[in-house]
Amino acid sequence: MKSSLLACALLFPVSLCAQDVTRDGPMEKMTLFGPGTAKEWSVAESKMEASAERVKVGKEALHWHVTVDHHGGEPNYPIGWPRTNHVIPEGPRRDWSGWDFLHFWVYADTSRTALPKEPVGLSLHTPDKPGAYSRTLTELRKGEWAEITLPLAQVPRHHDVRLIQFHISESRYQHGDALDLYIDDLALMRHAEPMLVDFAAERAVMFADERAIPVRFRLVGVKSGQSAEVSCELRRDGQVAARTALKAERGPQRVALDLGRQPLAPGDYELAARVAGSQQAVTAKLRLVESPWE
Repeated sequence: MKSSLLACALLFPVSLCAQDVTRDGPMEKMTLFGPGTAKEWSVAESKMEASAERVKVGKEALHWHVTVDHHGGEPNYPIGWPRTNHVIPEGPRRDWSGWDFLHFWVYADTSRTALPKEPVGLSLHTPDKPGAYSRTLTELRKGEWAEITLPLAQVPRHHDVRLIQFHISESRYQHGDALDLYIDDLALMRHAEPMLVDFAAERAVMFADERAIPVRFRLVGVKSGQSAEVSCELRRDGQVAARTALKAERGPQRVALDLGRQPLAPGDYELAARVAGSQQAVTAKLRLVESPWE
């Protein structure tokens, strides 16, 4: 029974869904829409303007105001979805594939004692509404600035982003509630130097008689079309048990660390990888267990 349970557990890989939002080291930034674009935002059941009342960066921020109205919204949906959109013009600004994060600050204020659990939504049309990426901004708190850092690896088709939208569902608010969002430093960001993120073995526990260890990571800080040399090692008690190197391009990567024909001893190991020229290594834990078929 023990072997059966262990074999079943080993079939399921480590979850790689959580994306690394680490912004260590120098970053490059491209502003998308500053306060000077306030009049360019289309609005429904709301208002958008530039304001100096709440500012995180610079002298003004975008101010989006909503007064919730359960009776006077769109005819077929009186309890509707106030929203504000900005179309991204055709050209290179639609292609976010060379960037790592969508980043902005939001200050939230409301006539309520507190915001609802799902206060505001963010949508990206990639490239249209049916293919939109949506995310609820659960980080928002009344009377506080919240920093939003969205890893673009989470956004499908982020090579073609045509519209950005903020919206609320009036069903989550009471009639007459007021909501004010101050949106600042809305920009794309990327690592300015090569770095490895989301580094892990595909399975955190493996049999000791495996011939290779599959490892996944994402390479950032390298421009599209360029590459960097990445080395990966398996270590135990300070000794290198296996090593490999590869030329990697920007984005998600998978490499198999060859263990050769000699089985390794069961126990706890450490995986380590680094980009050539960098002193900083990323690490992950790996446990090898005795194979029930030996």
